[in-house]
Amino acid sequence: MSEKPNDSSVFERQVTRRDLLEKAGKVGAGVVVAGAVAGPAAAAARRVNVAKKVPVGGSITWGQDVDPGHIAPFGGILTANHQGNELIYDSLLEWDPKLNVRNALVESYDVVNAKRIVWTLKQGLKFSNGQELTAADAKYSFDLQANPPLPGSVASLTQFPGIASTTALSKYKLQMDLKTPDARLYGYLAWGRYSSIVPNGMYQMVDPAVDGIGTGPFKLDGKFVPNTGLTVVRNPNFWKSGLPYLNSITYKVITDEQTRVAALRAGSIQGATVSADSAAALNGANGLTVLHGLNASFRELQFTIKKGETKPWHDKRVRQAVSFAINRQNIIDKVYRSFGQYAGHIPAGYGPWPLSQDELQTNYEKYDLPKAKALMKAAGSSGFNVTLTTFANQVDYAAMSALIKSDLQQIGINVDIVAQDSATFAARNGTGQFEWDLTGRGMRGDPDGYVNEYHPASTSYQAWFPGYPANTKMFRLIGNGRIVLDPKKRLPMYKELDKVLMEEMLEVPLVSFSKFQVVSNKLKNMYVAFSDFNPGLRTAYLVS
Repeated sequence: MSEKPNDSSVFERQVTRRDLLEKAGKVGAGVVVAGAVAGPAAAAARRVNVAKKVPVGGSITWGQDVDPGHIAPFGGILTANHQGNELIYDSLLEWDPKLNVRNALVESYDVVNAKRIVWTLKQGLKFSNGQELTAADAKYSFDLQANPPLPGSVASLTQFPGIASTTALSKYKLQMDLKTPDARLYGYLAWGRYSSIVPNGMYQMVDPAVDGIGTGPFKLDGKFVPNTGLTVVRNPNFWKSGLPYLNSITYKVITDEQTRVAALRAGSIQGATVSADSAAALNGANGLTVLHGLNASFRELQFTIKKGETKPWHDKRVRQAVSFAINRQNIIDKVYRSFGQYAGHIPAGYGPWPLSQDELQTNYEKYDLPKAKALMKAAGSSGFNVTLTTFANQVDYAAMSALIKSDLQQIGINVDIVAQDSATFAARNGTGQFEWDLTGRGMRGDPDGYVNEYHPASTSYQAWFPGYPANTKMFRLIGNGRIVLDPKKRLPMYKELDKVLMEEMLEVPLVSFSKFQVVSNKLKNMYVAFSDFNPGLRTAYLVS
């Protein structure tokens, strides 16, 4: 039976030929696409009027640019981990395309007091194996979230809210007790990246790295094979009537960009994420549609500041010099074809939370080579050698690291670039085994997720900055922002915190950028999600 899509506000953002021509005329030959969309509800978004009757059936192949590594639901620190399992699992809450929080597996919840919530599960919901969802399953899931087993990583706990314990009060009621009032909880659950609900004992039933049981719209067909891909098929027990529309989705790992482009042209895959360059090349290609939207992922330069070491960048004037010496607009133009914005510690487009572009470009991230040289001189540094590690299989990192290397040579810093596979990079990054990392930040359920690593209680702080001198103001703003539940009161706190972080520069935020996806014209209701995952595949459908 065909039904109306679950959310009529689902939209596509398409690149038009006029976009390309206008941007090319503004910035020069070879540079395409016009101004980045400001967020998931941007006014520039093109809304698609979907017919009441939607075709059901059909299968697609999606070109996955990074191997998921594993698909375990708890503790995966790579974006690709969740891209591999996001259609299999649900959480108690969910986001719509505008990042509004909605009930998912729960019928309702009662905030008993600032430290206790009672969740009432929807009755009759089933996992893909036919087992009914109960409060005991939810308790088991939250216990694993608080202590993710291998192949998960405890580094994910920087995103875990202050849940002290959960108790199954009855078959469908779960009591959640918090250590302290925690404003991050709702976003954490709606995000779903670390908050999947699985059946009690699942980790003893299957190998979660390659298999899984969830309540999502799809279930695994066979098992995940690393470096190859996976196939998911319609979950007949899915709790949203009429969904999903597709029969199956095959994720084919194609790490090489040009191979993905060729597969899109040939029609052997029906969708993939591509770079701005490839999006420009494919724009107007017969049978294909280019979608884009600013996403939560942004690029940044990370340092380590360890006890017992005396590296030049332990002096914050050197860190500030590095920031002023990097030409961010050049990166946006040359790497992202002018589809980008300057990034603060909270990314551009994340609602009202980030600093404005004017503040960043004028005060904190202005390209100012004389100032950078003066800061290096004031710090007593004439330059130094440093190893910069980054990802091997993502083209923007290679291009960006080359530009950064060139920029920093102007202030005497010689950068040795070392590219690593994603699994090695993640493992070494999580444990602080690097000097500098050029890395990316993805979606967070709450603005705290972008700043909690700067608090000494976090595992990331202990791995990356154990030698950093205490900054009481910074620590207090992070701690208070986490427990204040009123967004209006939290907002100025995070604005002030970002300014403090811009002075300390423990990490150098670089740029936010638009993400491009190219899909077959026959694949409808797909959109580029701000979260950097692919929730649109939950409600996408094929037309003949």
